[in-house]
Amino acid sequence: MGKRQEAALITKQKIIEATKALLEVKSVDDINIEEITNKAGVAKGSFYTYFKRKEDVVSVIAFMDYEIIRDIVMVSTDSIYEQICVYLKKSVQVIEDKSLQVAQLWMKSVVAPIEGETAGIMKYQYDMDTIGEILLRAVDHGELKKDTPVDEIKSNIVNTYYGAVVSWCIMSGEKGKLIKSIDDFCKDALRVIIEEYVCHE
Repeated sequence: MGKRQEAALITKQKIIEATKALLEVKSVDDINIEEITNKAGVAKGSFYTYFKRKEDVVSVIAFMDYEIIRDIVMVSTDSIYEQICVYLKKSVQVIEDKSLQVAQLWMKSVVAPIEGETAGIMKYQYDMDTIGEILLRAVDHGELKKDTPVDEIKSNIVNTYYGAVVSWCIMSGEKGKLIKSIDDFCKDALRVIIEEYVCHE
């Protein structure tokens, strides 16, 4: 990697870190791009080299958390049921920790994206791909039957997850409610969905 590319990565990382720090003390609406660049120690124009809006930086930050969760699940030797529960529960914990406002921005970008905005759709596809991969690995390892309808099951799981997040956003993001909703889903419906296809030896 050349010096110019390295400098570009450092600048982008400074913007991300500055935004993270500001989100710890302010809501997304209360942060402006000038604040981000001042905290990062970079020119305001540098921001627009990497991001169109402050919400784009927030999406990058959120994705970093989800990638860590995905990595944890992908190296797990737990049952298929436990792997999916861990992914869902840790994901909603991130959502509750990031704030209602961030979750509302994310949902808006899924349901009614601004022209050219792809973060919400990318996150939805990311979740579909991750749950699908977890299920396919379980089929390959003989934990789930070969005829398991992976696409149907992953859609059911991810759509339930997104429905819980949307409901939580509508109900003003009461602390703990989203986590409880996903926990209830895991205890009841998810177990039933998975159990039908588990290979019993």
